[in-house]
Amino acid sequence: MLMTPWHDTRPALRHVTVAIPVRDEAKRLHRLLQALAGAAQACDLPVTALVLANNCTDASERIARSFRSPALQVSVHSVIFPVSTASAGRARRVAMDLAARTGGLLMTTDADAIPAQGWIRAALDAMGDGADLVCGSISADVPHVLATPSGARITRAEEAYSALLRRVRHRLDQVAGRQSAQSQTPHYMESGASMAIRADLYRAIGGLPALDFGEDRALVFRAEAHGLAVRYSCDMTARVSGRLQGRADGGMAACLRHRMQDADPLADQAMILPDALRAMWDEAMSGSIRAYPDRSVPAGPTLRASDLEARLADLAALVDGTVDPDFARWSDRHAAMVVG
Repeated sequence: MLMTPWHDTRPALRHVTVAIPVRDEAKRLHRLLQALAGAAQACDLPVTALVLANNCTDASERIARSFRSPALQVSVHSVIFPVSTASAGRARRVAMDLAARTGGLLMTTDADAIPAQGWIRAALDAMGDGADLVCGSISADVPHVLATPSGARITRAEEAYSALLRRVRHRLDQVAGRQSAQSQTPHYMESGASMAIRADLYRAIGGLPALDFGEDRALVFRAEAHGLAVRYSCDMTARVSGRLQGRADGGMAACLRHRMQDADPLADQAMILPDALRAMWDEAMSGSIRAYPDRSVPAGPTLRASDLEARLADLAALVDGTVDPDFARWSDRHAAMVVG
């Protein structure tokens, strides 16, 4: 059921809590906390970093407890999850649930991330402009991946295909009212390394879905299903490591390793074939508005680099020959209705 927007009556944000799942991050944690302290200095609200030290066997918890900065309060929670639930996604859920109890603005990032100095300020600015959930952008240095033929191949294929896919998704979101008719195409990155949501709305929609990985995309899908205003900020940036060993079986590290080793690597599961996109677009043009597919689960058949390469021309033809012309006509009708 869609929630009614209440931007004009919602309470003011008075503090910020950043939820951070941490497991054996002694090499990177101090750097993250320093970056958060710098970001806290750039905003005018109290900021707390909530560190969930889970299943740690190194000095992560000690480092978090000993960190001192006049700009950043650090709250440390130590927990041991059973092996069956000791995943990054489920740890993030517990961290965000704890952080949400204090209200205010709830943000989350990764222990190996380095948020920019304007990271928190950008989230607050987006909230001030009416956002309920903000997805920031992320970047990573992965020369070791690009140096392999397979890594370079899937990167080229995904970048070309994703650019067109984002245009279709944006048009679908505009027709559905999820993005404004005048907005620019969002970056559509949905990463737990750079995300913010009002704590009261986080609780209202049921919090972070309990997943081992893909929990960040699932939260965005849940937020859209409840009618929250999701926005994508290019100013809310964070850099993540390009490490090859991570804790999530289906996470970024595992993905990078696969891309370096498989001659025809698997594509991101959010990639959608042109035929499926055409069907979604035809429905939208007929007045049938539905949710954009959940990006935390495969949107269709498993695709590889070769599939994206083979269907790129079809997707380009769909965008240039159907979606953009149809949207131009829809936009003209929509503008006339608003004026009328």
